[in-house]
Amino acid sequence: MPAVRSNIVPLRHARPGVVAYVKSPAEWFVANSGWIQGTEGVALIDTCGTEQATLELLRDVRKYAGDQELTVVITHAHGEHHNGLGVALRDGGTALAAAGSLDLVKAGPQTYGNVFTYTRWGVLEPPRPDAVRPVTGRHRLDLGGAAVDVVSVPGVAHTAGDLVVYEPRSGTLFTGDLVGIGDTPMAVQGSIPGWLDALDWLQDTFRPRTLVPGHGPVANPGHTAFHAMRGYLEWLLEATARQSNFTKLAKQASLRWPTWRNPERHIGNLMRAYADQHGRKLDVDLAIDAVLAAAGGRIDLDSLLDSEPVRQIS
Repeated sequence: MPAVRSNIVPLRHARPGVVAYVKSPAEWFVANSGWIQGTEGVALIDTCGTEQATLELLRDVRKYAGDQELTVVITHAHGEHHNGLGVALRDGGTALAAAGSLDLVKAGPQTYGNVFTYTRWGVLEPPRPDAVRPVTGRHRLDLGGAAVDVVSVPGVAHTAGDLVVYEPRSGTLFTGDLVGIGDTPMAVQGSIPGWLDALDWLQDTFRPRTLVPGHGPVANPGHTAFHAMRGYLEWLLEATARQSNFTKLAKQASLRWPTWRNPERHIGNLMRAYADQHGRKLDVDLAIDAVLAAAGGRIDLDSLLDSEPVRQIS
């Protein structure tokens, strides 16, 4: 695998400053983040999965924002997005998370020992419980001369507790994993119909000009990324409406989306879609086992993430 590249992409230079922190290639435990800076505070959208990657992210944030008050917004409770929260808050600050993700975020890092092998997590600690606050509905975050909307996604979509962040002057929407570009999404812990509803809600509510996905490059205009994600989720429901040969269907998905990374996720998504529309409870552990079987066993993050990050400034 090529070295993981951390690409600082300024989307708005004037106050509020808006920066996407895009990591590539899209891979297991390689996720985007970003920040929005006012005159008095900075909002960091998501952390990283390891201590070292989070420390590197924070160094880049501080190059832009100095010692301004830090608010960390966690888009959802998957480890590559919130593992570094305790690291980010070591010197103070607060965090926001959706009510449905609050307990997992407060509990601290998730390393998924049944899914991954890895030896370089670093020192990851839970955040201070009183530093993490729930968001229900829309929360207006005042950064000094800049207003940022942190909005809870209705219902269950990618997970049971998703947040998005919108900066209205630039029309930039940070979606977390509700949108991914060039990377097979992971729907096992969510709801396919709920995810489709969330995409409609996002587009109708915000009409973003620029979209920063949870994985993959920045999309401008953002509607193209919505369209691609919606097409995949709709296909999952169509494919599982009358059949449950998930292995066969996963091969079809790989042919339909041949350039997407991590095609082993298709089989878990198909199992999720089948359960959703046939009124069945999905055995999440069984679905994860199917994903790992398709991948040839537990994912070796040491081989995927071992290279030192390459810095690139856009």
